[in-house]
Amino acid sequence: MRKAIITVYVVVIAFIVGSCRTQPVNIVRIPVKSSTTIGFIEYKNVVYDPVKVEKFPSEYDPGPSIDYFFLNELPKTIKKPIKRQKPGEKPASDLKEGELLRIGGEISLKIKERNVIEDQKGRKKRRVFVKIENWELQLEIFFRDAATGKNIFSKKIKETYNGADRKKPDYNFEFLFRKITEKFVRLFMGLGRLETRYLIK
Repeated sequence: MRKAIITVYVVVIAFIVGSCRTQPVNIVRIPVKSSTTIGFIEYKNVVYDPVKVEKFPSEYDPGPSIDYFFLNELPKTIKKPIKRQKPGEKPASDLKEGELLRIGGEISLKIKERNVIEDQKGRKKRRVFVKIENWELQLEIFFRDAATGKNIFSKKIKETYNGADRKKPDYNFEFLFRKITEKFVRLFMGLGRLETRYLIK
């Protein structure tokens, strides 16, 4: 009797498993373009109006790194050359919409100091107060149609770096600027959102 019951259970379980079996699927994540995606192909020319630098320590100039990104790295992403706009240069009066795209903005830095206690190594270990800095970098960027003055992309991006080494401002800035530019590229290229797709094998 016991064997008969076990046999019935096995048959029922096999039936349930068989009836629940579905076709195998592959799960993939696909980047979806958003409304912020810019059609760079539509523009004949792209110019860069150097980003204004605000509230940076006088001993450090981030300008060369910022300019290098917009004039050398960004063109590779958008697959289009970017020229520096000359100071005081104005677009031609007969310029039409979609002919010239202007990139500009402002970058600023906030530094907050705080004291932390650290163990100082030596003959005798002792605890000392050490000043560290928390950096907050903010980039306000826009892509603007030069003919109409209309912003086709405008964003404010912030990144923070807590516990930054106050003796290495160049490293601190490059670390934060890299994080900001990576986020910035994902936003204007419309790669900020991923959707799940199920593909039947």
